[in-house]
Amino acid sequence: MLVRSFLDEIVRMTYRMRRQGEDLGVFSLEELRRRRESGELTGSEYIQAEGKADWQPLDLVLQQGYRVVPPPLPPSVSKSHPSQGLVWFLVVGGVIFFIIFATFFFYLVINFQRGFQAAINSGRAQRSLNQSSREGVTAAGKPVTWTTNTLTERDVQKRAREFRLRQWLESYEQRGRHNPASDAEVEQFIRVWIDRNYGGPEATNTLSLEAESDRLANDPNCTDSLALTVAADNSIEIFEAIHRFERAMDAFPDSHHKAYPRLYASVRITRFLSDHPERIAALDASSLKLLGNCFADGSFLPGDQQEIGEIFVDGWGSRLFKRNEAAICQIVHQAGPAYQWLALTLDGERDINEAWKARGSGYANTVTAEGWRGFSEHLAEARKLLTEAWNLEPDWPLAPCRMMTVALGDSGADEMRVWFDRTLSAQVDYPEAWSEMRWGLRPRWYGSETAMLALGRTAINTGRFDTDVPRKFFDCVADVESEQELHPGRHIYGRADIWPEFQRMYQGYIAAPSQLPFRSGWRSSYAIVAYFAGKYDVAAEQLKALNWKLEPQNLTGWGTDLSLMPLEVAARTGPLGKKIAMAESSYRNGDLATALRLFTDLQVATNADERTREFVQIRLASFAMEQRLQKGEWVDFTPSQNDDPGWVCSRGKIQRLPDGTLEVQSGPEGHFIFSRARIGANFEIRGEFDVVRSSTKYFQAGLVMGTPDVDAYTFHAFRIKRHQQEGDIACFARGWGLRQIQQRVKLNDGYNSFDFRLDRGHITASVNGDEVFKDAVPKETIDTPDEDMRAGLGAFNDTNDTVIRYRHIQIRKLVR
Repeated sequence: MLVRSFLDEIVRMTYRMRRQGEDLGVFSLEELRRRRESGELTGSEYIQAEGKADWQPLDLVLQQGYRVVPPPLPPSVSKSHPSQGLVWFLVVGGVIFFIIFATFFFYLVINFQRGFQAAINSGRAQRSLNQSSREGVTAAGKPVTWTTNTLTERDVQKRAREFRLRQWLESYEQRGRHNPASDAEVEQFIRVWIDRNYGGPEATNTLSLEAESDRLANDPNCTDSLALTVAADNSIEIFEAIHRFERAMDAFPDSHHKAYPRLYASVRITRFLSDHPERIAALDASSLKLLGNCFADGSFLPGDQQEIGEIFVDGWGSRLFKRNEAAICQIVHQAGPAYQWLALTLDGERDINEAWKARGSGYANTVTAEGWRGFSEHLAEARKLLTEAWNLEPDWPLAPCRMMTVALGDSGADEMRVWFDRTLSAQVDYPEAWSEMRWGLRPRWYGSETAMLALGRTAINTGRFDTDVPRKFFDCVADVESEQELHPGRHIYGRADIWPEFQRMYQGYIAAPSQLPFRSGWRSSYAIVAYFAGKYDVAAEQLKALNWKLEPQNLTGWGTDLSLMPLEVAARTGPLGKKIAMAESSYRNGDLATALRLFTDLQVATNADERTREFVQIRLASFAMEQRLQKGEWVDFTPSQNDDPGWVCSRGKIQRLPDGTLEVQSGPEGHFIFSRARIGANFEIRGEFDVVRSSTKYFQAGLVMGTPDVDAYTFHAFRIKRHQQEGDIACFARGWGLRQIQQRVKLNDGYNSFDFRLDRGHITASVNGDEVFKDAVPKETIDTPDEDMRAGLGAFNDTNDTVIRYRHIQIRKLVR
């Protein structure tokens, strides 16, 4: 009875949970199990039982029970030593009690696990808790086979390109509203747009689609609705894209174009209208009519079935399909028997969606019996329809790939692998098949980290370096990193079971004749992965082959600033490599005093090569600011010169004026400059800016903070802007996103001031002396680690040319 009460108490107690230092709250053990089952938790979180001091991994607790450490025995009242018989009695009694306790505890855990496993199996949510799934590893490790008839993405792109040339270029040539003043530019614009997306001779044309879309949209000679649709699709700025789509749709009724480009415009604009459901509903009604017209007016032909299926399952029409499944399936059936494969495939897709609607998105134990029945019935129907579609056209990959999703829901990794192989038999590098298999091998489903990496090795083992297949290993590693919830810029590339595979992958691509035009890109990526892996000699070898120069686009998207990477690699592999490594280790560990001393010594070293000297100079440029910030002082926060080594200009152009003002000219994607100095997670920035020039009356200025990788959106931005649709506002969001907190402000045409404070993740800010935010909580958590936090000046651009002058910008670290 005592043991049972003790175990009941363990089950009933509550647990505090933490993840990467963040307190996630207090939960019951049952709630933790439900969250783990649904995939909301990874199992690597740490939990602490109430009244206990130790923290233990969640999955360890779920599998073995909370390891309660018994309190020490109370001190004896008597100072006399116990008799030997008493000692043996206590020892034997303790052993017997331990055996009884362990038996009951083991019984409880095993039965609890069995019950939990049954719940998982009923929902097919996952097969194990942080344990390697034998089925997953076996399924992942089977070799990939193909035949001489198996297609690749390049083969499929030819078909896709021909479809788009017919829908867009030929339609403009045959039915467009022509004007000799703009005809040649419009035709080239459309051709480059198609070839950039689907391959072709114009893919390497240096034409900027974004800039050309702006020019044509503002050209009074370009009034064709199809051309305006393409211009809208290449607009950088969301509101301008909406405006262009609206202009195009207004012009279509007076044009001679077929239904396809009008359908495209009607569907594409809805992605910007999530806050206007009534407008989306009206556009959907129009789109359904246009879809029927596509079959009637010859926009669609039976030979286009694969393209149409891809559009509605994974392409630009997928959201329209999910909102209007029944109506779209009916339209396809009405198109006649020539579209039988398409009808079967979309019917199967509809049943997949209906299955998950019936089940619901809650935890497995929240699903009703009726929900499970609907889930099973719809998946069974999807299985029948998609199998029939595959039998009808076994060389078309979409239907067998969607059967992988069915197997994910009602079967397991083995059957997923069967349909995976059937998909790859049709197209060996079919992206969705590889993606679906990777998803099924996640620990929350039928796999494990071991299985995920095994699939990546299988991809390399194909030797198909003429395709994207071996590169799937990179995706598999990224999946493992996401399961581990690593912060941006943190990678596991150097692990003993991962690095050799990366070497095989990159060396295969670099040696492949088919990859000769892309060899510099592969070398660039190889160098960066080697850098993250700590394999500086390999990184140096690749950089030497590139003359130590990486294109700017190669350095973004990695979740951290890599602008110094080539110089750092050169320094680490140069004559002062060991001393550089020691100095860098101190710097990265936060020992600024030691790092400063070591780098100062390196500055006067006589045997330093040119790149090492430059790297040391750049590091020292950041130290003076970091030292003052650690004292809580206000520090000037703009580059001291145009090529200040302590700053990076990722977007736009900067010029330091004689009076200390920083003039910034925004590029097509705004401006983005940041300091290399680490500022910590709590700080305040104040300053002023002047709007010098704008091609319209609209402008943006502001601050950026976080991990400075503009393409990876690993930063947040405080922006002060005058916008055509939004008006005068101050806003805060991740990147340039629309999930923002915002407030109306009164802006001046020229001079404006601001004060911004980030304190424990909360925002306080004022503009022109008026408070706009007070301890406001952002829509998305600022999760940049303290040691990675950088800041700078930046804002997006509304397709207009702007020049902003920043004055008296200062920063201080909030020191406690």
